Amino acid sequence: MQIYLLLFRIFYRIFCLLPVKPVTLFWVTYGDNVKPINDALLTAFPKEKRYLVYDRKFVKCAERWATEDRLPYRRLRFIRLAYLLATSKHIFIDNYIGEFSVAPIRKGTQRVQLWHAAGTLKQFGLSSSRSLLVSKRTRKRFKHVYQRYGDFIVPGEPCATQFLDRNDLPKTVFKPFGVPRTDYWFDEQHQEIKEQLKNAYQQVGRRIILYAPTYREHDGMEGQTVHQLERLTDQGWTILVKLHPTVRSAFMHQMEHIHFVTDEYSINDYLLITDVLVTDYSSIPFESCLLEIPTILYTPDINTYRQLPGIIESYPDPLPVVATDRIETVFDWISSDRALDDSRIAMRNFKMFWYAETPGQATQRIIEFYYPETTN
Repeated sequence: MQIYLLLFRIFYRIFCLLPVKPVTLFWVTYGDNVKPINDALLTAFPKEKRYLVYDRKFVKCAERWATEDRLPYRRLRFIRLAYLLATSKHIFIDNYIGEFSVAPIRKGTQRVQLWHAAGTLKQFGLSSSRSLLVSKRTRKRFKHVYQRYGDFIVPGEPCATQFLDRNDLPKTVFKPFGVPRTDYWFDEQHQEIKEQLKNAYQQVGRRIILYAPTYREHDGMEGQTVHQLERLTDQGWTILVKLHPTVRSAFMHQMEHIHFVTDEYSINDYLLITDVLVTDYSSIPFESCLLEIPTILYTPDINTYRQLPGIIESYPDPLPVVATDRIETVFDWISSDRALDDSRIAMRNFKMFWYAETPGQATQRIIEFYYPETTN
């Protein structure tokens, strides 16, 4: 790793001698929170050249970005990566990028972190248990990366407060523009997808539970939980199970009203037809609150998860949700229309607290801010 970063640093410095070009570089892991920016530029600023560097494990259809070039991330491409990073005027990212530790932000360029979550219940960054276990040298490298994110897009000030300390960042870098990937919930774009999912999963007289557990470093309890939730199918519930993109569970329990959904649609698509969300330490509720979906956190392994990667001390705050390690509490809550109504109202109020600007216009705000020439 040290040799690789040394080589990257050398070539990055060499390429910084070249002029900055009117190019936008998207360097992404997941891509779904960045692609709306790409799509907007394609329409509003077609002369801007766009390049994509992506993780092929998560970005399955890179050709849909319609960029000038698409490069699956490989360290062997470090010369090309260093060139693009050094000479592109705009750089959008959505995750930790180790190369930033040796590549300070060049004058005349802008880096924008469109993080893949709109809030957190997990420890991460400098506060995570993993960070505390590494050497001082590695921890210093982490810190350099965080400080070279550039601007950090968030829903609002409460979210900025969460990320500020964990990344050791000044408050000035946070821009409360919103979450681009949720914009389509508020326009006609989502109607076709919603109809497709309704036809696939909705049945008369039945409501839908989306069970969406987060990533675990240890053996998860997804299988056991699905078996337990099976009881609810007799009470008129259809259960959709959406595993984290990094999880490939061998447990694939099949039943008439239980569906393990695929990656053909994103979790934000499935939320369009969701009546109740059951999750755990996931950041999903920080976005699904925009749809005012009743939510409960079921955490039977909370003692293990507190150790690695760790959860925030205030858990489940700031989310106004019930959190429990007892499945019976989950059943009682889901079976109570009053509890569901109360949760819906709580999520509506949380939406107004967590988001500084009107939902549905995040992409437009970002484009107007970083590409003012498109609106002049």
